[in-house]
Formats: sequence, structure tokens, C-alpha cells
Amino acid sequence: MVIDIISYTPAQYAEMTTEQIVEVREAQEKKNRLEKQLAKDLFNAEKEHIERGTYHSTVYQKRVENLQAEHDLAVENLREALVFYLQYGSRPTQSANIYPIDFSLSYSEREAMVREYYFEHYADPVERFEAYKADRVALQYLGERYAPLYDYLYDFAREALQGKA
Repeated sequence: MVIDIISYTPAQYAEMTTEQIVEVREAQEKKNRLEKQLAKDLFNAEKEHIERGTYHSTVYQKRVENLQAEHDLAVENLREALVFYLQYGSRPTQSANIYPIDFSLSYSEREAMVREYYFEHYADPVERFEAYKADRVALQYLGERYAPLYDYLYDFAREALQGKA
């Protein structure tokens, strides 16, 4: 099964509890059912409008837009509920890390705080990247923002290594 309801890294999935993995799988299955239902509804709408002779009308286009909008809203609500569950389902402890853990911050604020910490405490880009990669708390704390910061720090490390060669 392809998991595309959230964008987590394999390392983040590895840190999940069995209960969290079950929740992700169930949310993905619900999303897949919504996708199938949308395809079925679009097919039926197309068939109906062809039979009525209104296929090339704005009525058909509007119906397609409405079906798509309803689908998108249902998927987004499902995704938000899953992200909320993962965010509050199991929190890393404060003592497990050196930067403050504050769940009242938005994900972008958390990412900025963690990025700032690593840039302030690690001058060497390779050492900075390795420290971030070993940070188990960031996997849960940053959620979907973990991977972009990982890539960002990796790019600095790669450039530093290429500069030494």
C-alpha cells in the first residue's frame, strides 16, 4: 500500500507505535475509498450528461467541480485528523532533547526553532547533519516538516564534502 495521506520519511514511520501505524493505515484506506468513490461519481456524471446531451455544458463542468471540491475537502479533513492524532498521540519528552519542545507552536515555527538550534550549535555542516539525523525527537516533533529540514541540512553537508574534494 502506498501511503500518500501524509508525507513522512521511513525513519519517522519506524519511530511510530503500532497504534499509530494502524491509524495511518486506516486513514490511507479511507482516502483510497474516497478516491474510488470520486472516480465512480465522475463516471456516472459523465454518463448521465452524455445521455441528456449536456456533456459540453457548464452544468456538467460545474458538477465535476463540485464533486472534486467535496472530495478534496473530505480528504483534507481526514489528513488533518490524522496529523492531529499523530501530533498529540505520543509526545517526545522534554528531557530527551536540548531544544525546547513546545506543541503550541505551529509546525513552521517548530522547524525554524530546530533549524536555528542546529545552526547555532554546529559550525561544521557534516556534523550538523549527522546530529540532526540522529535526533529521534525531531522525527515526531516536526511531523511532515522533518523531511524538508533533513534535505536542507543534507544539501549543506553535501556541499561541504564536495568542497573538500
